[in-house]
Amino acid sequence: MIVSVREESSIGPFLARIRENAGLSQAQLAKEVTFSTATLSRIESGEKFATDDEMTEMLNAIGTDEAKDLGSFVKQNWDELARPPFDHPNRQALWEANSALRKLAILRQDKDLKAVFLRQIDLYDSELRRIAIFLNSREHQVAFIGSIGVGKSTAICKLTGLLKLGEEKLDRQIVLETGAGGITLCEVHISQGPRYGLRVIPRVEDSIRRDVEDFCDYLMASTRQPSNGQTSSDEEDGDPLGISKEVVRAIRNMADLTEKRREENGKRIRIDPAKELAKQLGNVQELCIHILTKMDLLRRNKRDEWYPENHPQSPAQWLQELFSAVNNGRHLEFSLPQKIEIIIPDAVFASRELPIRIVDTKGIDQTAERQDLECHFDDPRTLVVLCSRFNDAPEVALQSLLRRAKEAGTRDICRKTVLFVLPRPDEALAVKHDDGVRVEDDCEGYDLKRDQIHLRLNQQGLADVSVEFFNARDENPKGMRDRFIAKLMEHRQHYAEQISRLSAAVDRLNENREDEQIRLVFEHVMSDLETWIQNNLEIDLIEEGVQKPLVDAIDATRHASTVRAAVRRDGDWYNLDYYHHLAHGVRVLGVEHIGKKIEAFKIIVNNQINNEDLAPAKGFLEGVIGRVNAAVDDSYRRVQLAGREAFKQTLAKDRDFWSKCVDRWGKGPGYRSAIRNMTDEEFSSEFLAEVHTLIFGLLEAEWNSIVVLMESLLHEEEPAASAA
Repeated sequence: MIVSVREESSIGPFLARIRENAGLSQAQLAKEVTFSTATLSRIESGEKFATDDEMTEMLNAIGTDEAKDLGSFVKQNWDELARPPFDHPNRQALWEANSALRKLAILRQDKDLKAVFLRQIDLYDSELRRIAIFLNSREHQVAFIGSIGVGKSTAICKLTGLLKLGEEKLDRQIVLETGAGGITLCEVHISQGPRYGLRVIPRVEDSIRRDVEDFCDYLMASTRQPSNGQTSSDEEDGDPLGISKEVVRAIRNMADLTEKRREENGKRIRIDPAKELAKQLGNVQELCIHILTKMDLLRRNKRDEWYPENHPQSPAQWLQELFSAVNNGRHLEFSLPQKIEIIIPDAVFASRELPIRIVDTKGIDQTAERQDLECHFDDPRTLVVLCSRFNDAPEVALQSLLRRAKEAGTRDICRKTVLFVLPRPDEALAVKHDDGVRVEDDCEGYDLKRDQIHLRLNQQGLADVSVEFFNARDENPKGMRDRFIAKLMEHRQHYAEQISRLSAAVDRLNENREDEQIRLVFEHVMSDLETWIQNNLEIDLIEEGVQKPLVDAIDATRHASTVRAAVRRDGDWYNLDYYHHLAHGVRVLGVEHIGKKIEAFKIIVNNQINNEDLAPAKGFLEGVIGRVNAAVDDSYRRVQLAGREAFKQTLAKDRDFWSKCVDRWGKGPGYRSAIRNMTDEEFSSEFLAEVHTLIFGLLEAEWNSIVVLMESLLHEEEPAASAA
C-alpha cells in the first residue's frame, strides 16, 4: 500500500462510511475477515494503521464499487501533487493532473528532446499546477448582494437553517435581524465551526470618531434655525445626516441617547435626549467628546462569545438575541463592528463536499459601486448572488455592478454569478402573458419573468447569467441550496476540463516528440507568435480621464450629505470612496490598453488553433491562452490596487482641496454639483501630474511583464524579468 503513515489515519472514516453505505455493521464485516470487531473499530477510528493485506481483505469483503474505488485510491502514488482526501469532489481530475505532471518530469529527463518541446513541457507543467492549486482547495464563498429591504437576510436565514422554532411568522423565526430595510450594521458572515458562536471584527476608533462627529454636526444643525432666510445645502438635500441610520442607531444605543416616548394629554410625544444634549452644550467638539465618553470604547473590547452548555435558550434564540444586541450597539462589551461572523456547527448549505462561507453584504443604499461589493467579482472562489425584487428584476443597481465588472475586464462573470430573484407571495401569480391572461401558477410566472430578465441581461452581453427564484416564505430551501452547490460544482468542473485538455496535450507531446514534421509545425507556430510579439513590444498610452467613474459617482449620489461625509474623510468612505472609483478608472484604462492588445494576440492564436494544418499545436496554443489570461487577470488586479494607493498617497494629502470641499457646505444650494466640478478640476492640476505619470509607467511595466511571459513560452530562456 502506497499511502504514507501520516495519511493513513484519514482513511479509516472513509472505510467506515463505505461499510455503512454497503449496509454492513462492524460485526457483520468482522465475520467476513480474519480479525476482530475491536481491530476493525480501531482501524476505522484511525487508532490503528491497516496493513496491505488487512485493507485488501476488508475492501474485498465489502465488495461495492465504492470499496474498489477506495482500494485503487490507497494504491495511487501521489508524487507530484499533495494527496487529496478520498471524498474530494475533484479527486479524479487531480489524479489526472498528477499523472500528467509525472509524464512531463520523465520527458524533461530526455537529453535529446528539442528545445521547441521543452517550451511545451514548461507551459503544461505550470498550467497543470496552477489549476490544481485552485481545485485542491474546496473552500468557497457565496456572497449575497442586494438593495436594502430586498429580503436578502431573510433568504439567507431560510437557506442556512438559521431559524428559531416555535414562531409562526417568518420574520420572527430568522436569526439575523431584519425589518423594512437599513437594519444590518455591517457585513455578516456565516461559517461552520466547533459550536454556535459569534465573532466580531471591530471598527477602528478613528472611523467611529468620524461617524460621531457627523452625528454631532447633524444634532447641532437641527438645533439651529436659519436666520438669513437662505436655503442651506442641507435643506436642499433633504437628508442632512450623511452617515447611515444603522450607525446612528448603534451610536445612540452605545451612548444611552435613544429617543424616548411618552403620553401627554392623549398625544404621544417624542423626546430626543441627543438633541437636548446638543442644546445644552452648543459646541460640536464638546458634544462629540461627551458622546464618545458615554460610549466608553475602551471597555468594549470583547471579540467573541460562544453558546454555553446547558443554556436554557435554544442556540437559535441565543444567537438571535446576541446578534441583535451587537448589531444595535446594545451589548456593553462589543464595540461597533466592521464584520460580524456567525458560527454554526452544521455544514453551511448542508454541503459536506464544499466548505462554504456565506457573506451577507451590507445592503445597497445610495450606490452599488462599492469596494466591498465589487471585490467579489474578482475572486474565483466566490459565487456572486445578486438579489433582486421580483417586479424590478434585474434592478438597476445590479445591472450597474455587472456593467462595471465587464468594463473592468472581469472574466467568467456568467459562470460565477447568479441573479437571485426574491418574489413575495402572489407576485409571480400577477404576471400576465402578452394576451393579458394571467399565469396559472408560480412556475409559469417565473418562466415568463426569466425571459424578460434575459432580454435585459442580453443587452449587456450577459444572457448566460443564471436566474433563480426563491419565495422564502413558502418554498422549501433544499432545492435552492442544491442549485447553488451545483453552480459551484459547475464552476469547478470548468477547471477540471482544462486539466483533461492539458493531459491529452501531454500525451500527444509524448507520442510526437521524435516526429520531425511535428517539430516543424511547432516552430512555425512559435515563429508567427514571435513576430506578433516583436511588433507589439510597446503600448500606445492615450491620456484618458481616470477620474470619470468618480465624477459619475458624485453625480449619481442621491444626497449631498453623502458627498459631504466623503470629503470630511478625505475621500475614504465606503458609500462614496474616491479612491475605489479612481482605482476602477485606472483598471478600465488598463483594460483599454492591455486588454485590446491581448484580444489581438488571441485572434492570432485562435486562427492557429482553427488551422487544421497546425492541429498538433492545438493543446499548446490553448495552454498559451490560459496562461496569458491568468497573467492579465493578475495585472488588472495589480493595476487597480496600485492605482488606489497612488491616488490615496497623493490626493489624501491635498489639504487645501479637502478644506475647500468641506467649507463649501452651507453656502447655498448646489453643493453636490460644486464638489463634482472641484473634483474634476483637481485632476487637471499640477498636484496630480506625478500620479498620472506613475499610472502610465505602471501600465507600461505590466505590459512589459506580459510580453516577457509570452516570450518565455516560446523560448528556452527563463522569464527572469517577470519577477521584477
